[in-house]
Amino acid sequence: MKKVSVNLVYNALYQFLLVALPILTIPYLSRTFSTENVGINGYVGSIVAFAGNFMLLGLNQYGVRTIAQAKAEELEDKFRDLWIVQITAGLIILIIYSVLVLFFLPYRFYFLLNIPYLIGYGLDISWAYIGRGNVSKVVLRNSVIKISTVILIFTLIHSSGDLWKYMVINSVGMLIANLIFLIDLKSLGIRLKSIRWQTANFRYLKPLLFLAIPVVSAQLYTNVDSTIVGTIAGATQLAYYDQSQKMARIVLAILTSISTVIMPKMAQLDREGSDDKLLKMFKASADYTLMLAFFFALILMINAKSFIIFFYSKKFIPMTFNMFWVSLIIIFVAYGGVFATQLALAKGLYREYMIPYVVGAVFSVTANIPIAKVYGANGGTVVIVLTELLVCFLRIFFVRNSVDLKTLFSEHIKYLFAFLVVLLGSRFVQIGQIGTFTNLAITSIIGAIAYFVILLLLRTRFFSDIHVFLKKRRAH
Repeated sequence: MKKVSVNLVYNALYQFLLVALPILTIPYLSRTFSTENVGINGYVGSIVAFAGNFMLLGLNQYGVRTIAQAKAEELEDKFRDLWIVQITAGLIILIIYSVLVLFFLPYRFYFLLNIPYLIGYGLDISWAYIGRGNVSKVVLRNSVIKISTVILIFTLIHSSGDLWKYMVINSVGMLIANLIFLIDLKSLGIRLKSIRWQTANFRYLKPLLFLAIPVVSAQLYTNVDSTIVGTIAGATQLAYYDQSQKMARIVLAILTSISTVIMPKMAQLDREGSDDKLLKMFKASADYTLMLAFFFALILMINAKSFIIFFYSKKFIPMTFNMFWVSLIIIFVAYGGVFATQLALAKGLYREYMIPYVVGAVFSVTANIPIAKVYGANGGTVVIVLTELLVCFLRIFFVRNSVDLKTLFSEHIKYLFAFLVVLLGSRFVQIGQIGTFTNLAITSIIGAIAYFVILLLLRTRFFSDIHVFLKKRRAH
């Protein structure tokens, strides 16, 4: 448990960096690039991300679990057989991508600039580090690369015509970041020189392809949805649709990363048959994940218009509707993700893990094509919110027999009540004509105080944990 706690601290520091850096770059880029170029970046990025995630297959889930459960003497062989599948998939995807770019896709130049990015995906072995609980290596590597990227953005990006430079910075940065992992593999007890490549086999191909189904399905409604909106409604509408999700996705990166850190430990507990410890850890994670998800969604929703003006500039005001409603995905994705990663995956319930993604993908693609054509970005936003709600429901439904939902929900309904009271109350409170940032700050502070005071009054887990913490402090 000590190692899990240390990993959570490293992860928390990195997630703070993930929030801080976009707060610096997004306002600068949204003012530097035209809305059309922002849309082009979103269009290209959605297809590149889809291809990259396909390269990883199910390694961020199955790979982490397999490495976490591997004994020292079998570690190199398991790593080798997992990585050979990734490298093979990467080469195939890179060839297909190149053909599509050269003969079919628009913005060819921008797509070609992202080839180093895809090579980086093909070499990404962060799953091995996470599986061995060595999260600090992943955090330090990503932190250095991201800080360097921000410095280069402010140094080299000065006009809308610098979009290509922005793509090169991100693309090459991704490649370098993943090459660094290869240098330090021996810290995990893996030596590339001693790996017996002649005995490599594709024993993990079937489970990885099986887990690739939810990965690809998820991409259909988190990246390909942008491609559909951009193709049907145009680059400007795509800019509103894509940018409105940026902050929600940043928050989600924080909340869902907790599950990534905890999952290897829960997989070990499942292997050891320690169900009581596993479920106790799960409940604590679910409680705090939902509490924080409601909080972050609330802050974004009550500040939607002010935040857009302050953060993106007035030319993005048309996406106020999008930002308000898309904030709900923070709740659905974070909460559902706890059930998917910390129960379904930790227990090896791969079918239960997969089905919600597939259903979500079918719903998203089917609904987006006609709705985006009529309602543009607004229609796409409604579809993504409904998709994530559906996926969240299915994630809970398929593991309902593995956890006491009645006890869990009796606590979580209090978080929902606090969220709704503050959200509805904010519609009737007007601060007045003050500066945008001041409005944003005051509204956020009032909303935060009101939310957590209600949680205290309802005697939620938050109340009891604060009480225990203060009691321990007085004892010392």
